[in-house]
Amino acid sequence: MKKIGSVFCFTLIALSLLTGCSSTSPENPNAPDMHTINTVMGEIEVPKEPQRVVVNWYIGDVLSLDLNVVGYNAWEQETMPFYEKFSSAVKLENWAAEDIMAAEPDLIITYQTEDFEKFGKIAPVLVIPEEGVSSLERLRIIGEASGKEKEAEALIIAFEEKLASAKEELQSGKYQGRTFSIMEDWGPTGDWNGVAYETGSRGGTLVYNYLGLKKPEKLEKLVEESGNGRGTLSYEVAHEYFGDYILWFQQEGKESEYAKSDIWKSIPAVAEGRIAEIPGNYQGLFYYSDVASLTAQMDYLLDAILSMPE
Repeated sequence: MKKIGSVFCFTLIALSLLTGCSSTSPENPNAPDMHTINTVMGEIEVPKEPQRVVVNWYIGDVLSLDLNVVGYNAWEQETMPFYEKFSSAVKLENWAAEDIMAAEPDLIITYQTEDFEKFGKIAPVLVIPEEGVSSLERLRIIGEASGKEKEAEALIIAFEEKLASAKEELQSGKYQGRTFSIMEDWGPTGDWNGVAYETGSRGGTLVYNYLGLKKPEKLEKLVEESGNGRGTLSYEVAHEYFGDYILWFQQEGKESEYAKSDIWKSIPAVAEGRIAEIPGNYQGLFYYSDVASLTAQMDYLLDAILSMPE
């Protein structure tokens, strides 16, 4: 009788253990719901609705979609349109495995292909290269990966509507056929010196890629021949590369030596007031190329350009 009782007790214990183990099976309701997406690294599985995101360069896209950021490695500045969403509590000092692991992410978003192998054991890594992917495409990719397709599309539609209106203003009438240059004085000495030209950062993505405004012919040729979208020009020749309209970026706390020269005063756009001087503390506004940044840049530049004389 004691033997039968012992067997019965053992069976009950075994059943209870099996029941307990079943809570860690794939059917666990607490396990993240995954889906497969196509990326430059091939097909990967990511959470349908990630709860803990770590990101670097694409911080603007992620914050615009209101994803929960538990770690970011990015520059923040008060003129960025999403500045109030930054949090020093989750800023990563280093883009390194130890720092990322401590944030316990369920999705890592990056532009660097090497991160796929480096951080793949921590969480799924979504790689979106900078080259060959537009700002709108990138937002769609992140939206699809994170279950924020509708939110991404709404942001894109709003941007495209504003863009169409801006292009109508700037590609007709007095602006038709006029050229635009983005310039900044780096001073007469130093590793980088002279007058810098820009075609990507500093609003270049918006000005040339989206608004479709033209570079001065000589600058266009220089960019094509050098293969570089940015570079510096000596004080002696810089004036040859200025367009009909100038977006002149100033450095914070530093006066332009070039703007004090006689040659500066002889540049037609300067002499006739077709120049938008962008204060150094506004460099954050023109730092990223996400849709939120592009939209805010468009508001700023359209107001500046339309206020210039013909």
